[in-house]
Amino acid sequence: MRKPLKLVLFDVDGTLVDSQNMICAAMHNAFAKGERVCPPREKVLSIVGLSLPEAFTALGDGQPDFPVAALIEHYKEAFFALRAENAHPEDLYSGAREAIEQVAAHDDVVLGIATGKSQRGAQEMLKRHGLAHLFSIIKTADDAPS
Repeated sequence: MRKPLKLVLFDVDGTLVDSQNMICAAMHNAFAKGERVCPPREKVLSIVGLSLPEAFTALGDGQPDFPVAALIEHYKEAFFALRAENAHPEDLYSGAREAIEQVAAHDDVVLGIATGKSQRGAQEMLKRHGLAHLFSIIKTADDAPS
């Protein structure tokens, strides 16, 4: 009798990759383009893992006129541009690759990603680090609410 499969899920930002500098830079650019003052780094990092609508709503502190939709678009543009420039590489944390490969080597384990990143962002990160082939399922903010 075959053992049942085990699903092992990984988060991305702050778990597999150090994305703090990239997120903060993209937020700073988004707020600047939206002619707003960017919140302090600690506040920006407190929303990591949320999908963008929830993140910007939280950063807006309940202000009724806070331009969530516009800031989301500015953020996406900034993030894409920064990634293209490789201005703030999202490096794997030390030991992350080895841990993933070790877990993936088990015949009864299937790997997945559950992240607040977009599908495009998650796929890009896995491709850049040569890990895409190890993950069977990737669920992102595009697929489900935060």
